[in-house]
Amino acid sequence: MARDFYAVLGIESAATAAQIRRAYQRLARRYSPDVNLWDREAQALFDEIQAAYRVLGDPSARVLYDHQASSADRPTEATGPRRAGRRRGDDLHAPIELAFEQAAAGLTTELNLERLSGCQACAARGTQPGAEPVRCAHCDGSGTVWAEGTLRPTECPACGGEGQRVTAPCPACRGRGVAPARAIVRVAIPAGMDTGSQIRLPGEGHAGPFGGPRGDLVVITRVHEDPVFTRKGDNLHAELPVTIVEAVLGARVPVRALGGEVDVVLPPGTQSGQVLRIRGRGMPRLASEGRGDLYVTVVVEIPRGLDARTQELVRDLGRLLPGPTTSERRTARV
Repeated sequence: MARDFYAVLGIESAATAAQIRRAYQRLARRYSPDVNLWDREAQALFDEIQAAYRVLGDPSARVLYDHQASSADRPTEATGPRRAGRRRGDDLHAPIELAFEQAAAGLTTELNLERLSGCQACAARGTQPGAEPVRCAHCDGSGTVWAEGTLRPTECPACGGEGQRVTAPCPACRGRGVAPARAIVRVAIPAGMDTGSQIRLPGEGHAGPFGGPRGDLVVITRVHEDPVFTRKGDNLHAELPVTIVEAVLGARVPVRALGGEVDVVLPPGTQSGQVLRIRGRGMPRLASEGRGDLYVTVVVEIPRGLDARTQELVRDLGRLLPGPTTSERRTARV
């Protein structure tokens, strides 16, 4: 079974003639027999690359190749002529940027896209009105050729086994049956999306050549960072600055969370770096119900620029607090 010539060259079926030529030149240099003298696999790949370019590099041959049936409809020696088929269009990948709050809440938006649609000038036929095909010169109209080293004829790569080629392609779509067009597609973004998450919309991608079905639209999200929250999976992490008095005596402190503020109770003697967990205040889970958690790291702020009286009060407080100071512990070890 022959491989898809577009896949051989590593390009999409909507590729331009320049893109086809560049892909062929790059692969031909890589797998040339002059570079891979003893590599039989490279020689086979080079022959396949040449066969693909011989068809896709010729606009008329490419038109007929795109008319070929799917792989299940390709002819064998016993089945005879091939049935007409329609190539499916390529998937269309569209990035979308979301604010952090939008990713958390979800939204419905409209994307203004440029995608391939059926050519209006030729009604997706790919040929000029009244154009008639001519006999394929590569196979002399037989639809088959004898490949070197084989004992039976194979399908002509130039005409796809049709025995004829189109010589008057539609100038609007260059014989492809599809042309670029603008379209607006409505997309529902679920809550909880992260950077790199994808949404697939079946049948909203590029149209296939000659009336073929559309591919899918793949929406890829990029979520902007938030100045307060750091996301790790479905959980959120944030810092909570508190005063020395609040850390020592304990307090009820408001914390920013998704959907509004939530009060956090600091127990007396809270240490800087201590992490508090607030259940169910993280990001919505995409794969299941519920939400992640919010983890708050306490940061005790040390005041600066104290006047003389305040410094003396702090010294008095230090003498009243239980336990030795760091300098006293160091002196004791010496």
